[in-house]
Amino acid sequence: MKMRNIEILFLGTSGGVPTPERALPSILIKDWNGYKTLFDVGEGTQYRMLKLGVSLTSINLIAITHSHGDHINGLPGLLQTLYMSKRTKPLTIVCDRWSSEFIKEVLEVERIPFTFPIKVVEIRGEGFLELYSIGGDSLTLYWRPSCHTIEGYMFKLVWKLRPRLRVDRMKELGIVPTPETIKKLLLVEGRIVIGKRVIDLTQVSERSREVSISYTGDTAPCKELIPFIKGSRVLIHDSTFDSALAEKAHERGHSTALDAALVARDSGVHLLILTHISARYRGSDVLKLIKEAKKIHKNVILAWDGMKVTLTA
Repeated sequence: MKMRNIEILFLGTSGGVPTPERALPSILIKDWNGYKTLFDVGEGTQYRMLKLGVSLTSINLIAITHSHGDHINGLPGLLQTLYMSKRTKPLTIVCDRWSSEFIKEVLEVERIPFTFPIKVVEIRGEGFLELYSIGGDSLTLYWRPSCHTIEGYMFKLVWKLRPRLRVDRMKELGIVPTPETIKKLLLVEGRIVIGKRVIDLTQVSERSREVSISYTGDTAPCKELIPFIKGSRVLIHDSTFDSALAEKAHERGHSTALDAALVARDSGVHLLILTHISARYRGSDVLKLIKEAKKIHKNVILAWDGMKVTLTA
């Protein structure tokens, strides 16, 4: 059975300004079909990708959470490199109207006859975009406004997986997985009789299901986000400060690690990943963020540059 792995690669995990240890925000998500989504393009993104052995030309879609420089200033250089690399396949960029204006200005200033189509999807309010449908499986990008100081969005990737027969389980139950038996299970009766045993489809198949990953971008805590995040396998959440600086965080449209943990708990996510870490936390100081988050939600990871998290869908 083919492994359906989803890889989350953290290219930049700082917020506002870079540090020697942390570059500016950028996250790459790759699924088992090879589809690559890049969330945010902070300065230094393409360098991090090259350092980690990721092909720049392999990106399918870029989603920008908002137009602040630490989330978008790496985009002009990346587009230039894609042109220099003779990319031909289309690139989709999903972003707010202000980021869209920035992209248009970049393209005008560059005056480059790009060798590949660039489709900018300008978003407002809530919405979604189906990214692909392959063999009954699909991937869709959803978005809704975040609670930042300017117009910003959080995103959710949702994989919808069709029901699948498990050949290994069929063999365990004494069923020879021929085209005839598979057809009978799927299309005719939904069951097979072997001797005195009646084996139905539910015993040898996986049900259809969804797997989702949510990314907040920059946001202050707000209850409106919880229904959107609900049930996500992974939540990647703004965790700029610790709770001692909660007032400062909220004034600037950010969350603390404690805020992130409360959202993770209330939305029922399996894994919480803290990112967008303020440059004030150096060395072991950063451990206070994960310590306070774990008081609320036990399954927490503090992101670092180059970190890869692999899920099985």
